Amino acid sequence: MHKIFISYSHKDEEWKDRLVSQLGVLQEQGLLEIWDDRQISGGEDWEAAIAEALNSCHVAVLLITANFLTSKFILGTEVPTLLQRQGVRVMPLIVKPCAWQKVAWLGRIQARPKDGRPLSGGSEFQIDTDLANFAQELASLLRSGRHAPSAMPFAPLPPEKIQTAKLPTTTSTLFGREAELKLLDQAWADPHTHLLSLVAWGGVGKTALVNEWLSRLERDNYRGAERVFGWSFYSQGTREERNVSADSFFDEALRWFEYSGPPILSPWDKGIRLAELIRQQKTLLILDGVEPLQYPPGQLQGELKDQGLKALLKELARANLGLCVVTTRVALQDISHTEGKTSRRIDLENLSPVAGSQLLRHLQVKGTDKELAAASREFGGHALALNLLGRYLAVVHEGEVRKRDLIPHLTEEEKQGGHARRVMESYERWLAGKPECDILHLMGLFDRPAAKGAIDVLLAKPAIKGLTTNLQNLSVAQLQFAFQHLRDLRLLAEKDAHSPDTLDCHPLVREHFGEKLRQQNPAAWKEAHRRLYEYYKNVPAKELPDTLEEMEPLFAAVAHGCQAGRHQEALLEVYWKRICRGEEAFVNKTLGAFGADLSALSNFFEVLWRQPASGLTDDDKAVVLSWAGFALRALGRLAEASQPMQAAIDNFVGQKNWKEAAINAGNLSELYLTLGEVSQAVASARQSVDFADRSRDGFIKESMRTTLADALHQAGELTEAQKLFREAEAMQKQRQPEFPFLYSLRGFQFCDLLLSQGQYQEVQKRARQTLEWAKKYLGLLDVALDKLSLGRAFLLLALSEVEGQALVETTARALGAPGQYFDQAREYLQQAVAGLREAGRQDHLPRALFARAACYRSQNEFALASADLEEAREIAERGGMKLWLADYHLEAGRLQGANGKGQEAREHLNIAARMIEEMGYGRRKPEVEELEKQLNSLNH
Repeated sequence: MHKIFISYSHKDEEWKDRLVSQLGVLQEQGLLEIWDDRQISGGEDWEAAIAEALNSCHVAVLLITANFLTSKFILGTEVPTLLQRQGVRVMPLIVKPCAWQKVAWLGRIQARPKDGRPLSGGSEFQIDTDLANFAQELASLLRSGRHAPSAMPFAPLPPEKIQTAKLPTTTSTLFGREAELKLLDQAWADPHTHLLSLVAWGGVGKTALVNEWLSRLERDNYRGAERVFGWSFYSQGTREERNVSADSFFDEALRWFEYSGPPILSPWDKGIRLAELIRQQKTLLILDGVEPLQYPPGQLQGELKDQGLKALLKELARANLGLCVVTTRVALQDISHTEGKTSRRIDLENLSPVAGSQLLRHLQVKGTDKELAAASREFGGHALALNLLGRYLAVVHEGEVRKRDLIPHLTEEEKQGGHARRVMESYERWLAGKPECDILHLMGLFDRPAAKGAIDVLLAKPAIKGLTTNLQNLSVAQLQFAFQHLRDLRLLAEKDAHSPDTLDCHPLVREHFGEKLRQQNPAAWKEAHRRLYEYYKNVPAKELPDTLEEMEPLFAAVAHGCQAGRHQEALLEVYWKRICRGEEAFVNKTLGAFGADLSALSNFFEVLWRQPASGLTDDDKAVVLSWAGFALRALGRLAEASQPMQAAIDNFVGQKNWKEAAINAGNLSELYLTLGEVSQAVASARQSVDFADRSRDGFIKESMRTTLADALHQAGELTEAQKLFREAEAMQKQRQPEFPFLYSLRGFQFCDLLLSQGQYQEVQKRARQTLEWAKKYLGLLDVALDKLSLGRAFLLLALSEVEGQALVETTARALGAPGQYFDQAREYLQQAVAGLREAGRQDHLPRALFARAACYRSQNEFALASADLEEAREIAERGGMKLWLADYHLEAGRLQGANGKGQEAREHLNIAARMIEEMGYGRRKPEVEELEKQLNSLNH
């Protein structure tokens, strides 16, 4: 019997039921078995049940509506699984009008009814007719055995579906990598391998390997790929002290994959949305050199700093029609749990002595096989070192391999490119005084490919003493000869077909010659960067660029200006005036480019996030520290954010700038709360109140009191917390008589306290009023928070009504009768979740997800509750939000207890209790005790 899997949105359940009725005729005849998720029994693992059905079905019917096409689970799990499987027929049924033709994977599949006419547009008779015809067509397919689609030959991929211009150019020869090329082929052919990482230190040949594999794929029409996109992060540098951003990548990739919605401000949401777009078709995604976006060796080694890239890779590792290939110097910790399952990792070793000797002989080095193999071993089989060595010996010593003993020995570790640097030292001595040596030093000024205009500025008269003197009088032909000579020596990259006038080289070459120039000729280093600063700040056609792409030259100008020692000018004239547009904070609020912003700010530090550049004024040092703390916090790098935030406070206190000191101390308190350091949060908040009182600013005095009140509430000090909230409200009423209640985040925090005290009606009264103010005067966040307060208040009223007594928020369990309060609670909580998503505030979203999960749990909708909890857990884990993690385990314990899973509930309770005790999260201690009682009662 053939199994039919029906994929649909629960919002379209009535249409699923109508289809099942028509297919039921075939089921009665024993021709097919119908499966949909309503067959999952209570207490059954719903994800496992769906996975089993997806992997065992013969035909999948997709009920296409806008609800279907916006379902995260359907598009992220069900569709990729079905499209990857061999031997399953996927049949879309267009139910309601929607833009299904714009979905790449869907547009390729013949849909029903004929011509994609939506079912809902017909009369009742026409709908029944269409569904009956669909059932008859399905029966014919099953009886004939034609339900399994046949394999298709590889068709040529249109040029507009290929974007690989941003990948580095490498040499066309590759030795000793056939095994790795075979592994790449296997990964591409395997529908269960979603991501492959190539891990090796710089210069081992990761990029060359990927480029060779891409060339072979291209000759075979990319073997079924429907899109090919490549990007290299090496273009922003590779050294650990640089702070690299993925914003340019997301800006271009979202545009290329045809994202057409409103601007996405959250980095995490950018990653999620891009993953959704990528897996709408079989895509080959190449991400080259991601290590600048990873933490260096240490406690967090290999974890991604960038939340967007982290979201993208985790999503693609989970579900992907095609393959994502990542090259990096450090293993990806964020997806390590998927290795051997949906991802594979290749630790690329150095070349074998045999392969190394073949490479040297190809480079015209002379000697016996034994001598060449020995030379390969001596240089560690390091691909870049052997390329440089081979060309050096061929050109300087007529290819004699024995002359390698003239190459100096260095103490630098092999992992840091020591073997390659040995050869570069020899080149530097040999080329000294020649134009080629100066060109290499010029390359050391850049952290990305050098455009012709930038090179021209450096070569312009007057000469930069000790840097461009030998280049001044060269003709164009002589200069091009010098460039080609360096390419022949493998010191410059081959010409890029997409940008033939651009110069590029391996990052290790850039770093080596850049360090030499900075150390040996600091005056030339500064003058060259000064010229590049002036050049890049004048590149944009607009004084105030509108897009991230248009703004790229300004980010380069900031970097070069700071290297030139012009920190103050670069900060005020370029960063503040043109990138931020002053108080408008354009780069963050409009473009959502928090990573690019932080990357720009990193240039104003001598010691990253601790010591601002000495070239800044004392006032601006404090401001830069404050901005860096804000940007790190916005990017979810919370542990790093506390250091510049505290340094900023110290600087503002030294200046007696009490207002800014108060604001930063309040922000630091909120950060400590998120990290689960409750006592430190209270201490910083008390400090903020002291600074605020010294500032004599009415609004700041009110805000800092509510900050302290919220920290005290989390610590379980309810009496003092309520006193401070009341005091702040009285101060606000005196300053703004038309607003007698605390509103915005401060009002929400007060309502949070009142709810924990059982004052549900009071919260209803307040939140209804502040919601009206929010709709008139405030923004999305404030509206969403007020709806969250109302939703929680109605939920608690419903729970107290069901059990016949007033219960504190999270200790109650409903008996299943929804009532009017449940309906209102559900509606407000749905709106709160949607509103916080729209506002892009992942830092507040778990609050709403926990509340909605409790609402679902109270009505025995355990699968929906579990989905909300898992989303909240993921947000909390990636942001290091320990308070939310404790709340997750607490609510998960309640959910498992309500679902009759006592052992799992006990495990969650134990974790929550330990975390709450360690963090001093006092407000949750009564809830731990209550859940303990409930679980004990279940055991009896």
